[in-house]
Amino acid sequence: MTDPITLPSLRGVKIDKPRLIDFGGALKPIMGGDVQHLMRLGTRHAIDITVPTMPAEPDGRIFAARLRRAKVFGALTAFRQDGMTIGTPGNPVVDGAGQSGFSLAMRAFTVAYTVREGQYFSLVTGGRRYLYFATTDVTIPANGKATIPLFPMLRKIPADGDACEFAAPMIEGSLSGNEVAFTRLTSPHHDFGTITITEDA
Repeated sequence: MTDPITLPSLRGVKIDKPRLIDFGGALKPIMGGDVQHLMRLGTRHAIDITVPTMPAEPDGRIFAARLRRAKVFGALTAFRQDGMTIGTPGNPVVDGAGQSGFSLAMRAFTVAYTVREGQYFSLVTGGRRYLYFATTDVTIPANGKATIPLFPMLRKIPADGDACEFAAPMIEGSLSGNEVAFTRLTSPHHDFGTITITEDA
């Protein structure tokens, strides 16, 4: 199996729009009873990225080549957290097998580091990245271990020692649509418009 294709970050992002895809929902009774909220496994992230116009050579050539391959093999790109100084979280990993639900025990954090509410991280398990965010502030104690409340719920049970990427979270998934197309301007520049990456699992 080929690894997902990392899209170049040199040119940055013009604008992006993160989205949550909820596979649950609200059951609204037709006779006026209580609304029931279903929590189905599989809620995940997607992001629409508008790429800045870039010179055809070499940026446009490289980006076009990777985008075409990403259509087949999947895309991987940084998940921005504008304005946040992430600091030095250490090298946190999953602390113990068999975990599930809305929290994850981790170890190997930097002591006294604070994971902040809304801070994203990618969990690498089974060779795939899954994107989550913390739902409350947690300051790491002297043993470097902490249980981080997260959202959405864990979609796959991680193994002990799986990496948790706080320093540079990434989103991995498929490119939307049935084709990869871009506009070649006579400047010469390339205009890739907006691309969408949706987590596969």
